[in-house]
Amino acid sequence: MKTGFLAGITHLILLLAVTLSFLPLIIYWWKRLAENKAYMVIAIFWMINGFLYLPDIFHLNWYEPVTLRILLLYNLVDAPIICLIFYYIFQKNIFLYLILSFFVFEAVVIGWKGFNLGSNNIIIAAGSLLCLVLNIRGISKYLKKVKHTDNDTVLIFVFSGFIFYYGLIVDIVVISGYLKLTFIHGDTILLFNYIAILVATTLISFGLYKFANPSKDYIQD
Repeated sequence: MKTGFLAGITHLILLLAVTLSFLPLIIYWWKRLAENKAYMVIAIFWMINGFLYLPDIFHLNWYEPVTLRILLLYNLVDAPIICLIFYYIFQKNIFLYLILSFFVFEAVVIGWKGFNLGSNNIIIAAGSLLCLVLNIRGISKYLKKVKHTDNDTVLIFVFSGFIFYYGLIVDIVVISGYLKLTFIHGDTILLFNYIAILVATTLISFGLYKFANPSKDYIQD
């Protein structure tokens, strides 16, 4: 177990991030949003993240040997889950094609690089960039509307949360992975990642709590 100021701050942010990762699911159940599949997938997305990082709180030694393998596998479905959220929001088949295309892309990258950190960084970078573009596009559709429903407003918080999350991930991958700047080391990357989760889940949870209802009156073209 690491000690020091940075380690202490990182652990505190981790505690808050993991706790808030389960909040969208709690709000989803409490507000009875089962009819809304987009909200369901959003809640499941953050719940998975919560479970992934939960063992880090307790520094479980048995978890360390399988951590990398679990994260490698999860990162294969991260971007496709976001595409599925967009499919349920906009009901456009293009998002299903994006899911299929991304799986093909992953297969090509893994076939080229192998199933390792090298291929994983490429997949994370491409997936995060895709998710960033989708969420920016989602906000742009909101800004084009004169009138907005409550569920439109929820999605602004959702899009903003994901933009912060994936925007920071893209920065981390580029800076630490490709520019190889030594001052961005493992502990700092973890801190940035936990902050991204904390801010994203706070925004999304607030939007769900304040504005969400079971209907599906979303932004339309």
